[in-house]
Amino acid sequence: MSWSVAAIGKPVAVAKKLAEEFSKNPCSEPEETIRQAVAGIVATSLGAFPPNYAVKVTASGSQSCPDFSKAPNEKTNQLNVTIEPQWGFVE
Repeated sequence: MSWSVAAIGKPVAVAKKLAEEFSKNPCSEPEETIRQAVAGIVATSLGAFPPNYAVKVTASGSQSCPDFSKAPNEKTNQLNVTIEPQWGFVE
């Protein structure tokens, strides 16, 4: 399975949107535990941003079984998280 979330804007609005996205469409384990850990890290990071700055967040991941003869006991997980301040953002 795979998942992705993205938002750009002021930190409070981005945090709210991403919290909604992370609450939808749960994944199978251990991918869901990883996804929720990312949700917590992203929320913590956004909580440290100055409230008037703009920020762009993208996060995605996927889980697979590299050898289906060993499924469901062997799984791999891929993860990407980017949190970028948006300099020069004009309202």
